[in-house]
This record gives sequence, structure tokens and C-alpha cells, in this order.
Amino acid sequence: MNKLLSIRDASAQLKEHPQTTYKRVKLGEIPCIRKGRRILFQQQAIDEFLVRCTQKTTLLLELHPNKFDKGLQQWDKILLKGDSAVANKRQRWNYGGKGVFKRRSKKGESWCIWYYEKRGKVKKLTVRGATCREDAIRVLEAKVREIFNREHGIAKRTIGFADFAAVYLEKYAKRKKRSWRTDEKFLNAQLIPFFGKMELSEITPEHVSDFITKREGERVKNSTIHKHLQVLRKMMNLADEFGYEIKKNPVRPFHFSNEAENQRSRVLDQAEEQRLIAAAAPHLKPIIRFALETGMRRQEILTLEIADVDFAQDVIRIRPEVNKSGKLDLIPLLPHVKELVRRLITENAESTKFVFNYLDPHTNELRPVLSIQHAFRTACRKARVSNLQFRDLRRTFSTRLHEKGLDPLIIQRLLRHSSFKISEEVYIQSSLRMMKEALEKASQVAEKPANVVQIRNAEKEGMPLTSRISMN
Repeated sequence: MNKLLSIRDASAQLKEHPQTTYKRVKLGEIPCIRKGRRILFQQQAIDEFLVRCTQKTTLLLELHPNKFDKGLQQWDKILLKGDSAVANKRQRWNYGGKGVFKRRSKKGESWCIWYYEKRGKVKKLTVRGATCREDAIRVLEAKVREIFNREHGIAKRTIGFADFAAVYLEKYAKRKKRSWRTDEKFLNAQLIPFFGKMELSEITPEHVSDFITKREGERVKNSTIHKHLQVLRKMMNLADEFGYEIKKNPVRPFHFSNEAENQRSRVLDQAEEQRLIAAAAPHLKPIIRFALETGMRRQEILTLEIADVDFAQDVIRIRPEVNKSGKLDLIPLLPHVKELVRRLITENAESTKFVFNYLDPHTNELRPVLSIQHAFRTACRKARVSNLQFRDLRRTFSTRLHEKGLDPLIIQRLLRHSSFKISEEVYIQSSLRMMKEALEKASQVAEKPANVVQIRNAEKEGMPLTSRISMN
């Protein structure tokens, strides 16, 4: 006869709360013996229940190795109760022992996750870079998978650096980064030749330090090394989220430079602007004027379609697929800019859907402008304008607004930045004339207290009022 166990003994063997064991009895998952009001269990029944759980878990992992990889709708449908649980006003989403919540602070909103670690300890984390609940859930999935694998002794997968570089490009860079070709160039030219023969789990901070030393020996700028390390850091974080075995991110101990050497302060003055427009090619002239009047980015200007211009409301729509922030933005259309765009559309509307085009000399047809790099450099050389990039036109736009005394918040909205700090540090450059005027005003204010001191000294000495006035 097997030894009979009480509810406390059985729950201790199952490593769960007695109330949970009561629920299993009620659902018929564990056979029991009722003696009066007492519930007793045979040791054999407990052992058989544990074996069934083990077989069920093994079968589940074989059929669904990525059982935690659910989309946002699947998580909500399976684990949330009621229609109100997915309302837009909701700030917390609980998924049974784990969840996602939104935190508000002076810096703005941030997405956070919570889950149980060992011995029922609650762990809360802020998901860096998360812009929506789906981004937070991806990190939550990775944490839940990591805890599940650790508790059940399931080893993580291993993969080589070169193989995961292809995974990084296909599943992340090409889907979420418009500059994925730059990442591909960094990988093929530098990172894969250096780390390509290593497993991800073998890369240590020492290897990263050797890579930095190698690049510094090649006399590469710190900003370039910084960009390489950014790609490497994202790859290691992504590998951890995908369930591959890595050590603690080897790039984390290294502090990136603030790219001070790359910060520009070039602003175009009126004389240079006139020479530049006069020397520019016919298709480049309206682009330069449009950039100086709207502050739009180069890619936004070149991909501007006729349908994006609303003359009725006097606005320009920046489509999410073109916008750097990935959302729809509106830019006011001033009368002189409106006239420029209307003229271009009138000339080109019959043969193209884009606002800015050029005449192909070989076919005599209008084609959309895909690149202005060569034409812009040629115009700068002919106009004798040195050290000028196209993005400096956007900086010139913001600086001129700043000189005219426009509200900084309005400048931030026109530049479509998430914070004014970015606008202030990168694009608003006070001119020498403004700084000179500020110094003159400061010197005038500094002289006033000296006169006040002289008047007070004269009052103490008993000088007449006329003498005091003559001092001023």
C-alpha cells in the first residue's frame, strides 16, 4: 500500500500552492482519496502526474519550438479577458504571471514589462527603444523563453557570426532600417572579416577591444568605429532575443563617443545662397529653394508626390514610409513655396507623379530625380561654396527661424523632432551677428549698476541733486 500524502505534502512535491492542488483535484487532473472532509493522495498518483507533465512539455517543444513567439493579436486573444482589456486607454496588460505596462514621466512615455523570476520575485524592466506594445511583448517573449529554458535545462542554440549576420540583415535591418545597405557594408567590409570565424557565444569584450585597436591603427575616425559598434551591439541583443547562446553583450562595457568631431555648424549666408542657386543645374534650383523654405530632408523632397500636396489646406503631407519617424506629418505651405510647387506640378503633371523631375537628354523625357549628390557638388564648386552638405540647408532653415525670434517650440514642430534638445544641439546655430548683439546688450546692462553705485555714494557725501544728475 502506497503511503498516503496530505494536501500539504502533495503541494510540496508539486512545488505549488495548496490551493492550486485543490484546483487540480476539482478538474480531475490528479486522482485522490476522500476520507471524510480530508483529501489524501497516493505517492504513485503524484509520480504519474509529474510524468504526464514532462511528456506533455516535451511534446509541446517538439511540435512548437517557438511556442512563446505569438503576435500581438494572439497574445490578446488567448490571455486577455473581455473587450475592455485591449482598449486604447488601457495602461496595463496582464498576461498571467507577466505583463506589459506604460509608464509616464517628465521625459515622456515608455513601455515596460514585468515577469516572475526565481522564487516568485517580480522583475520589472523598461524596454529601451520600444515605440508600441508589440515591441515590449517581443522582449517579454524573450525573457519568458529564457526563464523557461533555464528551468527545464534546455540549452540555447549556437550560431556563427557570419551566419547570424545574414539573419540580422533579413529579419531586422531590411525590414526596419532604411539605411540597411550601410549595415550590410559594415558587416561585409569589417565585422565579418574580423569576427566571421567565431561563434556568437565566443565573442568577449577582449575581442571587441582588439577590433577597436585594429580600426584605430587604420586611422579611422571615432565616429566610424562608433557606427560599427552600434551594429555589433544590436546584433548581439537581437541574438539574445532570438534565443541564441551568447555571453553578456560584449559591447556593453565600451562607452561610445559623443561624435563631437562629426557635429557641424555650417550655415549658408545670403550671398552664398544666391551664388549656389545661380550655379545649380536647372532641376536642382527648385530643390535648393524648396529645402531652404521648408526644412525638409533630402529623401523627403525627392520622393514628394503630387498627391502629397494639398493646395486647399495649404499643407504638405510627409508619408510614414518616407518620414524618418515613421508617422504621418504635415508641413505648412507658404504662398511663395505654394507658387513654386504649383508651377512645377503644372509643367510635370501629365508625365510623372513626382513634384521634382529632370529632363533626360537621351530620351527627352521627364524622370524623377533619384540622386542629387553629383549635381550638388558641382554647384558648390562653381559657386565657390566650400564645406557645404545638403543637410546644411535644413540647418540654415532652422537657424534663420531662430534669428527671427520664432518660438523654439514652433521650430521643433517644423523640424519634426521628438525633443527641442535635438533641434538646439544639431540645427540651431547662432550666427556671429546674433552673438555680437547679445554681447553688446550685456555690456550695456553691466554699465548701469556702476552708475547706481555712484549715486548712492554721492547721497552719502551730501552732494546736491543737480550734481548727482550730471554724473549720469
